[in-house]
Amino acid sequence: MTPERSFPLAPARRITALIALLLAGLYVSNAWQTLSFGRWHKPGAAIFPVALGLLLALSALTILFERRGDGSLPATFSLPAGADLHRLLLLLGAFAFYFLAMPVIGNMVASALFLFASMRLLSDDPARSLVRIAIYATVIAVGFELFFVRLLQVQMPGGLFRQWLF
Repeated sequence: MTPERSFPLAPARRITALIALLLAGLYVSNAWQTLSFGRWHKPGAAIFPVALGLLLALSALTILFERRGDGSLPATFSLPAGADLHRLLLLLGAFAFYFLAMPVIGNMVASALFLFASMRLLSDDPARSLVRIAIYATVIAVGFELFFVRLLQVQMPGGLFRQWLF
């Protein structure tokens, strides 16, 4: 079994908040420059990413400036080990596959595969039906496609399967 590694929580929270603030700034800046805000009666694709980036920045600032002297937070945190570390690494691999495969196989198919993998990895019940998880993943991916691509007209990669889907 891998020994557990502990880190002081307060500095780790500050470092994480600073990284999140930096990423939020880059994300909002990129969305602001590359996406259209549209018009009042027809909003553009930049509204959601900018709002999300601002919420991330606000969350990071809240964590950065919070004061907790009452002992409600533990002094240290531990990284996962063993099976939990294995699941975490597989989930990170699923994220990497999702972003690398999306331009090739398309948003909807890549989303369905990612959702299937993440629901399977994060499930507490290893006997949960794979068919049930596949149905959930497919319904969510189609729902995202209908809402974001069809309704809001957000441009997403169509991939190889675009001609057969919708």
